[in-house]
Amino acid sequence: QAVPSFFAMEAAPGSEPCAEPCAEPCAAEGTVPARPRRACCEGCQRPAKLCLCDVLPPEPVQTRTRVVILVHPKEVRRKLGTLPLLRLCLQDIIIKEGDRFPEPEEDPELHRLIADGVHQPMFLCPGPDAVELGTEEGLHPRPPGDTPAAPASLIFIDGTWRQAKSMVARSPWLLQNVPRAVIRPSTNSGYRFRKQPEQGCLSTLEAVAEALLALEGDRGPKLKELLLQPFGRMVELQMAFIGDQDENIPEEQTTTKFDREAALLDLQQTMEAEDGSAEPKEIFCILRWGQRAVPERPVIVVELFAGSGEAAKLRAQECSEGRPRGLRCWARQLEDVPPGALWEAPPAAMMRKADDG
Repeated sequence: QAVPSFFAMEAAPGSEPCAEPCAEPCAAEGTVPARPRRACCEGCQRPAKLCLCDVLPPEPVQTRTRVVILVHPKEVRRKLGTLPLLRLCLQDIIIKEGDRFPEPEEDPELHRLIADGVHQPMFLCPGPDAVELGTEEGLHPRPPGDTPAAPASLIFIDGTWRQAKSMVARSPWLLQNVPRAVIRPSTNSGYRFRKQPEQGCLSTLEAVAEALLALEGDRGPKLKELLLQPFGRMVELQMAFIGDQDENIPEEQTTTKFDREAALLDLQQTMEAEDGSAEPKEIFCILRWGQRAVPERPVIVVELFAGSGEAAKLRAQECSEGRPRGLRCWARQLEDVPPGALWEAPPAAMMRKADDG
């Protein structure tokens, strides 16, 4: 069943309404009656029946943080993107359309605004040297009485996962000159009708809200609420058209610590039951990443495997079937499992150990 669109539909290019009212489309003339455009709110530029003005601030609010967003041209055309809401909520926001970030000589005015001698450029993007916003290294406001950290020009990429990777790769100034930052999401994405590529991923508006929560001190919680209120209303109105099915329900995260002793005991007992032998073999762990929690994302032990390295790789491929990118498996020797790893499902020996206290 088709989902009705709540945006106004214009007549197809070249079509004209009939001179006389028709009960049926004029197939002979190749034209159909033009559909009247729906009334549009002058404040939020949305259909009047879906107006968000009552949950928007009277005027865009000023922030210490300057928000800079590079948006992919295809993302601009999305009717339910979050950039229009950000424009209506924030005063100090710069939105640049393009498939790469311009170099200083290509757009000197943009670079002057980003690095104006007051704001410190930061690029919200994972990387080996990325700092977490909300920490001392991540420009967290210092206690009263100390000199406050420089406000940030925080740069975001707005596009699909594939578009964003391409945009970053084609932006040498961002890659070579701007320090990176990451956020630790405090909640799962509320973009219920739009599937995120991985758990922990957020819409652009939600990412901006989390960044302001970390950077704006006492104002942070209010600024986050100010952004999420119209966003939540937009999602709620859209869900009325497509049904209340959340595309981003978080999977339950295991919390059982990996225990090497219990794992080996369970493997030995399994081998004895299968072939009557517990002779030592090369032991591998089949691993995957846990839920995204920047910057600490746990490694999950899916299972133990006794056999050759090549066989362990094949087993990891089997365990990866049906898993989305980012949750696929790989094999490592038992002694190479990193500290803090978790069990996906504890073995029987682990459960008996827990029951024994």
